[in-house]
Amino acid sequence: MVRILVVAAALVAALGGTAAASEPDQSTAKKLADPSGVYLCEGTNPDGHRYRGIVQIAAVEDTFLVRWTLSDEIEVTGVGILRNDMLAVSYFGGTPAVVVYKVDPEKLVGEWTMGGADGKTFAETLTRVPEGSIAIPKPQDRPRRPRRTEPVAGTIAI
Repeated sequence: MVRILVVAAALVAALGGTAAASEPDQSTAKKLADPSGVYLCEGTNPDGHRYRGIVQIAAVEDTFLVRWTLSDEIEVTGVGILRNDMLAVSYFGGTPAVVVYKVDPEKLVGEWTMGGADGKTFAETLTRVPEGSIAIPKPQDRPRRPRRTEPVAGTIAI
């Protein structure tokens, strides 16, 4: 009986040690999943036209700021959260919108939708670029468009 207990204890210890060794360290797992960086963006608009641009993702505490700069000089900023290997981002580009990305080390594959899309989703892929390989203009380097709450030249503010 004692021999069975000793063998069972040894088995439990061996299996427990294997399980503990196979679990990734939390700090390593967080680094692997962190989507912060610069990406080339390719996607499809609701009208079927393809678009391209640059996306910057920056970590802020437990959230992420995401800035899309598209080829037609449109800039949109959103805020997101990362859970497991999914990054969900809400943004406003004239209408409320949301995108959900599957995070991999070199690419984020996403689906997005927006108000007025009649229940349809659209594809977007972000491909990571090496750090420093693209010069990113700062927002203040570009002409600033008036916000909706600011009067536009030639209009009457009521």
